[in-house]
Amino acid sequence: MVVQGYAVAAAVAALCTAACFALLEALALNDLVMVYLVGTLVVALRGRRGPALFSSLLGVLCFNYFFVPPRFTLHVEHSQYVITFVVMFAVALIISHLAVRVRTQAEAAKRAEVVAETERLRSSLLSAVSHELRTPLAAIIGSASTLLQAPPGGSASSKDLLVNIRDEADRLTRLVHNLIETTRLESGAALKKELYPIEDVIGTALERTEKLLAGRRVETDLPENLPLVPVDPVLMELVFVNLIENAVRHAPDAPLDISARERMDGLEVSFADRGPGLKPDELERVFEKFYRASAAPGAGLGLAICKAVVEAHGGAIRAENRPGGGAVFLLTLPRGGAK
Repeated sequence: MVVQGYAVAAAVAALCTAACFALLEALALNDLVMVYLVGTLVVALRGRRGPALFSSLLGVLCFNYFFVPPRFTLHVEHSQYVITFVVMFAVALIISHLAVRVRTQAEAAKRAEVVAETERLRSSLLSAVSHELRTPLAAIIGSASTLLQAPPGGSASSKDLLVNIRDEADRLTRLVHNLIETTRLESGAALKKELYPIEDVIGTALERTEKLLAGRRVETDLPENLPLVPVDPVLMELVFVNLIENAVRHAPDAPLDISARERMDGLEVSFADRGPGLKPDELERVFEKFYRASAAPGAGLGLAICKAVVEAHGGAIRAENRPGGGAVFLLTLPRGGAK
C-alpha cells in the first residue's frame, strides 16, 4: 500500500510534466509551477503524508530538469529560480499537509459516525429485545408461580396457565430464532438452496402458525402448476411465518389472503390482509430494522428479516395498500438452479 502511494506520486508527476510540455507555448514558465502544485494536491488527497512529500520534491525536480534553463540538467543558471524552487516546495508542503489533514479528519469523522450508528443499533437492539423478552418471561414466571401455589388436584384455571406458559415460550422461541437468523445473514452465511415447491413452504408456515390463526379466515390461491424455485426452505418458511405474524399483529380478526403466481421473471407470492393498511411513509420504512409501524408491539425485526432473506435469494419484497383497505406484502423469487 505504501509502495503504491509512491508509485501514484511518480505517475502524477509524469502526467504533470506531460501537461506542462503541452502548455509550454501558452503559459509563462512560472505558471507551470501551478500544474505541479495541482498534482501534489491530488496525491495528498489520498491521505498519505509520505507520498505527498515525495510528490512535492518530485515536482520541484521535474520543473527544474525539464523547464528551467539550462533545460535537461539540474544546474540552475539564475539564482532567482532557487527562490522559485523554495517557494514552490514550501507551498507544495503546505498544500499536502492541509490536504492530508482534511482527509484524516474526514476519515475520523466517518469512523465516529460508524461507531455512533453501531452504538445506536446496539442500544435499539437491547431495548427492543429486553422489552420483548421481559413480557413473555413475566407471563411464564407468573403462571408458573401460580401453579406452584395452587392446591393439588388441578383445575381448568391450571390448564389455562399451562397454555399461557406454552404460548409465551413459543413467542420467546420465535424471537430468539429471528435474532439468530439475523446474525447469520449479516455474517454472510451461505444459503442452503434447493429446488422446492413454494406451496409446501407456505403450508408448513401455516401449520406453525395454526394457533395464531385460530378463528381467522385464511384464503389460499396456489395453482397446481407453480414452478419449483431455488430457495432455502427453512429460511423461506421463516419469511412466511413472519409475514403471517405481522398480519395477525396489525390486522386482528381480519381475513388473510395468501396467493402465488408465476411471472416472466420468476414467482410472486402475496400476503394480503384487510387491516388498517400502511401510511405512505411507512411503505418503505416497515422493512427497516427495529422500525415498528404505528407503535405496534414487537421488536421490529420480522419484516427486516423477510427483506434480508428474500434479497439473499436474489428476489425483492415490497409493501402496498390494497384497494378497499388493508395491506399486501409482495415478494418475488427468481428462477434458476439451486446452489
